[in-house]
Amino acid sequence: SLEFDFLGKDSIRYFNTVQVEESVYKAIGDFKKSKRDGQDLFDKLDTTKLNAHLKAIMPGLTAKVFRTYNASVTLDKLLESTVGIIVPEKIASYQTANKEV
Repeated sequence: SLEFDFLGKDSIRYFNTVQVEESVYKAIGDFKKSKRDGQDLFDKLDTTKLNAHLKAIMPGLTAKVFRTYNASVTLDKLLESTVGIIVPEKIASYQTANKEV
């Protein structure tokens, strides 16, 4: 598994442990070999290069579009499991789900 712990957009901490295939784990390990603690792991990747790669896969696809799509799908799944009948309960469920996205 890989553990992610970094400050994301708006300096909001992202902390998550995910299961990955062994090849991914080894690739990340190879990236880390030449890095010091606290140094950016993907320092040679920028949004221009990433967006060019994504557009080659699907015209119009950008990192921003991908993030928005992923957040929308994730929020939708979380909202499917919300509880509450009255409006304040629904609002609380939405706010909790939205924070997880």
